[in-house]
Amino acid sequence: YDGWTLDLQSVAFSAKKELDGLLSWIRRGQRGGAWSWKEERLHLQARMSEAGAHVRRPERLAVAVAEAWEQWRRLATEGPAGEGPQDLAAALTTRQLCFAHAVYLEALAFAVKSGVGSRGSAIVVDGRGLPVHPLLGDEWRLAPEDPSFREKVLTTEATPDGCVRNEWVARRPIPQSEGWFETAWAAYRKGEIYD
Repeated sequence: YDGWTLDLQSVAFSAKKELDGLLSWIRRGQRGGAWSWKEERLHLQARMSEAGAHVRRPERLAVAVAEAWEQWRRLATEGPAGEGPQDLAAALTTRQLCFAHAVYLEALAFAVKSGVGSRGSAIVVDGRGLPVHPLLGDEWRLAPEDPSFREKVLTTEATPDGCVRNEWVARRPIPQSEGWFETAWAAYRKGEIYD
């Protein structure tokens, strides 16, 4: 951290390559066939609310993953509509949000397909699962939690070209430390942090 470790020519080459790609993307939008960031953001937000919120339906998740990647490929290929820098910045943000939501939906679909079941703040709807309440129909039966997943953490890795790798790994133990924010802040306020 005390010195520059990268080759400056490599950095300049990479930066120029990314900037050229971004400018080409903007020019494609200016030539027509462009998309509105406001409309596209509404689509991805609606998809996340329907498929990626607290109620998860496996069949809807599978469709949502395909729709999300289709939207992202289109946004990454076609240029955005926009009159000025603010619209272009919002369009770029929307393109990045679209990529993030596709990866997130893919991770959720992987977790559901893995059999994690309903847990925490999310329920997985399963017609053969457990009834939620006597007044609710069979469409509200839930997949029970598989407690073995409490000892696992889902890791998700995405590459810029849209390849996603999901993997369950053993969770690490919580560190035994008194360095929690609350205790450190209290020590700081008492002047003990300098001891």
